Amino acid sequence: MKRVALAALAAFMTGLAAAPTVAAATADAASIVRGGRLYDNWSHESKERQPPHPNPAFKTRQVRVAAADTWRCVECHGWDYRGKHGMAGIRGRQNTDPAAIVALLKDATHGYEELLHDNDRIDLANFIVSGQADMQKLVDAARRAKNNLGSSEKIFATVCAACHGLDGTRLREVAPLGDSARQRPHEVLHVALNGHPGGRMPALRTLGEDAVARMLAYLQTLPSLNLAASIANGGRLYDDWQAQGDGHRQALPHPSYPRKAYYADVAALTWRCKECHGWDYKGNQGQFSSGHHATGIKGIRAMAGADPDRIMAILRNSSHLYDAVLKYRDLQDLANFVSQGQVDMDAMIDPRSGLSRGDATRGAAHYRSICAGCHGLEGRFIAKRHVGRVAKEDPWASLHAMLNGHPDDTMPALREIDQKVIIDVLAHIQGLQDRR
Repeated sequence: MKRVALAALAAFMTGLAAAPTVAAATADAASIVRGGRLYDNWSHESKERQPPHPNPAFKTRQVRVAAADTWRCVECHGWDYRGKHGMAGIRGRQNTDPAAIVALLKDATHGYEELLHDNDRIDLANFIVSGQADMQKLVDAARRAKNNLGSSEKIFATVCAACHGLDGTRLREVAPLGDSARQRPHEVLHVALNGHPGGRMPALRTLGEDAVARMLAYLQTLPSLNLAASIANGGRLYDDWQAQGDGHRQALPHPSYPRKAYYADVAALTWRCKECHGWDYKGNQGQFSSGHHATGIKGIRAMAGADPDRIMAILRNSSHLYDAVLKYRDLQDLANFVSQGQVDMDAMIDPRSGLSRGDATRGAAHYRSICAGCHGLEGRFIAKRHVGRVAKEDPWASLHAMLNGHPDDTMPALREIDQKVIIDVLAHIQGLQDRR
């Protein structure tokens, strides 16, 4: 890392120590907001790589935190600056000596001496001393913005909507703003005041804390994520997120895909969730327990009903590595599908015969009204394969597609239709003849 001369740094620190109140009062606004971004995620802001191991000072075992996150200031001290996971906050450091904060960042407990540049520590110290917002003054115990007098809708529509959209849902890199503002108001305030680490979002600190609090009040009125749409999109991502996204295929096999498995050399296939966990979601306990698709990897059925945030953490861990290839909203959708979108395939398809448990006669009428417009009465070919043949050869894949749609395709997701109708239609499709 680049370092300033030791003599110059010593003189600078001496100056800070000699007049700490002046430094706190006159700290450059750009330094404060950059310090706020470093507090959020110094690695993203400084473009420096954090250590691969957990922070030794992070000793909380009651919660599971990714190793990288243990090095973030916010993970220990919180978005409200009052401490987290039983660790002390930084509220008591307001209006103190910035030089003392710099020294703390270099001590054995924090261990940032070799991780941060000198100017990083100075910016972070300036934020701690001069940049903390009084979150208790701005947000009540129910997580509602206290300052809701006067709308900030015009500011949002002109400053923010170009990126986030008028309803706050345009960017897939982040959660819908309405949900974030209601669920994590302290984080939203911090980011609004200081911007995103390493990002292009403008810091709105110049508007003043009251104006940003009014902005939060407006954001809390914006719509939520549509859960049904999220689950269906997650189902398509489970099928093939590469096709559902930008269509870019991975050139190297997934590091966790077994090297002895049949498709180990088909790089793009090894990154598909279904290839490890199966169309019936049972992995090595289901249809992928044998044959070319067998990997020995367990399924995801046990995750049905689990906390989506916990599932997102698993998707981001070193085994899955999806944080590197999927946007936040994609991870959220995939987690919602795993948690709430799985169906009991055995209740809908006989696992031995592969035949739908539905009524083909009833399904014929539904097929004509729902499906025949695209597939034709006899089952038009899709990707050179007859839909009836696909439904017989791999009914679990067909049922998954019927419920969630095809990746990067206009096929509707029929998830909200009565499941009896779905398996009736599947039974009818399985009876269609391939007359090539």
